[in-house]
Amino acid sequence: MEKMGERGENLDLTVRYKDIEAKFTGRPDEVIRALLSFISRVLPAYDLATQLTLSIDIEELLRNVKGIIAITPEGPVITVPRSKLGGDRNAILVSLVKAYVGYRIGRLEKDSLSVADLTAATGCKGGTVAARLSELTDMGLVERVGRGEYKVTTLGLKFFLDEVLPKIRGEEDRG
Repeated sequence: MEKMGERGENLDLTVRYKDIEAKFTGRPDEVIRALLSFISRVLPAYDLATQLTLSIDIEELLRNVKGIIAITPEGPVITVPRSKLGGDRNAILVSLVKAYVGYRIGRLEKDSLSVADLTAATGCKGGTVAARLSELTDMGLVERVGRGEYKVTTLGLKFFLDEVLPKIRGEEDRG
């Protein structure tokens, strides 16, 4: 017969919290110490990291673009005049948001647009589109996903919601 504390009396503990899993094995007092250390060290940092994570809720985005982007049988369209978008950079960004929305709701096959698509959508010259895309990419609002293909980033969506959309809506209210 084994005495207390000998082999076979180890405590096995598995802890799952969101997407973190930790396993502890040992004498009960060792496992409890390890667990408390884990909780005090990992969970506050994990909770803080989740608060720092930037994500865009598609339902909120759809509610916010109502009146700016509409879904037609042919696909998503921008419903405000080009003059109300506030410049070439915003027109490109709105076009990329339109592609993002169309893809997320299953109406487009991809969430990116080519330089040619953006030139046609915005009415800008190819050189202007390329220059604005370079600026938007440098700002982290757009990313290049292939040769001549660009898509809006999560930061770009946040910028659109926080900075561009209020200006478009403000101009609409006055017009």
